[in-house]
Amino acid sequence: MKKLLPVLLVLFCYSSNAQITIYQQDLPQPGDTFMLYVDKTPTVSLGSPSASSQIWNYSTLANDSTKYATYGITANLPFASSFAASNSYTYGPAILYGGPGAPSPGAGIGYTMWAVNSTGMWVVGHRSDYDGQGEKNIFINPMEMLMPVPCTYPFSQTYDSKWEVTIGYVPLNFDTLYRSRTHKTITCDAWGSMTTPFGSFSNVIRIHEYSVTTDSAFAFIGATTYYSMLIKKDTINKYLFWAPNERHPVAIAYCNNSGVLQRIEYVSWANLNVSEVANNEPSVSVFPNPVSDYITIKVSDNFKNKNYTLRIFDVSGKELYNKICKSDENAISVKGFDKGFYFTEILTEQGKFIKTKFIVN
Repeated sequence: MKKLLPVLLVLFCYSSNAQITIYQQDLPQPGDTFMLYVDKTPTVSLGSPSASSQIWNYSTLANDSTKYATYGITANLPFASSFAASNSYTYGPAILYGGPGAPSPGAGIGYTMWAVNSTGMWVVGHRSDYDGQGEKNIFINPMEMLMPVPCTYPFSQTYDSKWEVTIGYVPLNFDTLYRSRTHKTITCDAWGSMTTPFGSFSNVIRIHEYSVTTDSAFAFIGATTYYSMLIKKDTINKYLFWAPNERHPVAIAYCNNSGVLQRIEYVSWANLNVSEVANNEPSVSVFPNPVSDYITIKVSDNFKNKNYTLRIFDVSGKELYNKICKSDENAISVKGFDKGFYFTEILTEQGKFIKTKFIVN
């Protein structure tokens, strides 16, 4: 019996951590919004890969800056058909985006198109003002994996993704192809409990993401490539702490190539959306989001030729805008608004409320 005891303890530890599993419903959903604080000089411990339960005490994390992740509903975008696999998106400058994936490439201002499905959370592509030639679609093929599901300890898998864009395409002149390739390893290497300034989480798994991105440029005419060069090579080494039902990593730790902790993003506020609006139900979309000058509030065809009341509130509940509208699109200046979260409310003549949200940067 004494010889069996260690074996039973190992089996108990494994069965305990195996119960912590992240599923599709635990990933960001269309309509969710998160505000994240960033500690640029964290002094907490990352722990280490282990089959035993760990305790991550991140309650002392500071607030050095703020980032946002607001997931719009792709079906509400006028170019949604170009990204058939996507069901949610984010928009805005790279410096303001925080979350499990990367923002739009190039200048960092544009749409990032996401897919959340039964296999995980993916980046489908971008709609970016990439090279000064106006908005263009950039497709990722294969798509970039951000978080596989179902996921539990000790999951491990590698993924490859690629996107490319042609700049200044003229059939009989030199043009440039910009290509970005990413090789990524995602490993669930630890589990346990975590405390942040936002709260305590008893069931947490740690996802180690290590990826190498290689960006290259090619000069070509027609089908002939005359010159190629390496633009840059980046390494991403980070840890994402996921907990069931939270719909976003409760914390993301960024390290350098040697594994030295550099900064941590953690959720400080969350507004989780109910299920997606059905196709036959009235819907509202706001864009761009985040916004700095003018925001457009667009209502669905259900509102055509019908009066409705449009109101805007700040997070304290103070009403900032109230107007009876009939147009399906309304452009509103937010130049006098403070930075932060705001909520829109549509009241139909039938007494139905439709709410959404946006961020002023």
